[in-house]
Amino acid sequence: MPNNKVLILLNQSELSQKILPYVEKLITAKENDLILFYLTNPPTGAGFGEPDLGAGYVPLPGDVSVKPTLHPIYATQQQDNIEAHVEAELMPVTNRFKAAGYHVSTVVGFGKDPIKTILNVISKSKISLVAMSTRAQVGVTRFFFRNIADTLAQKAGIPVLLIHPPGK
Repeated sequence: MPNNKVLILLNQSELSQKILPYVEKLITAKENDLILFYLTNPPTGAGFGEPDLGAGYVPLPGDVSVKPTLHPIYATQQQDNIEAHVEAELMPVTNRFKAAGYHVSTVVGFGKDPIKTILNVISKSKISLVAMSTRAQVGVTRFFFRNIADTLAQKAGIPVLLIHPPGK
């Protein structure tokens, strides 16, 4: 029987990583694959990068002076850079889970609408459970500012493990 797939929603906040001890405590390594999912806005391309004047090129006598030109930075290059950075940042988490026997992968999602992007990943990847940390909002604040956790819990169609860390 194939393993369950657990989508763990993370971002750069300390709050998002508060779910990790609960995953280790409540979800067994034997029957579950973990997907560390980092969501960010899609890159747009940064226009043109600065030339690398420290490259060590020295003109030879008689060469015509050529000024360095700017080169374009494409959105795909930024995307690759973000993915590499996220994988490096999450390496300690990935290594900890692997050492505990989990099968772990890291996925970076790019989308302007977080709910739509997450729901798309849930559907395409056949996710069994979503796990995330959240801030509890109550009363009028909750009514006006529905958060991602509430919306996912309603629309995901699968179990969503939400934790509200103490002191937050």
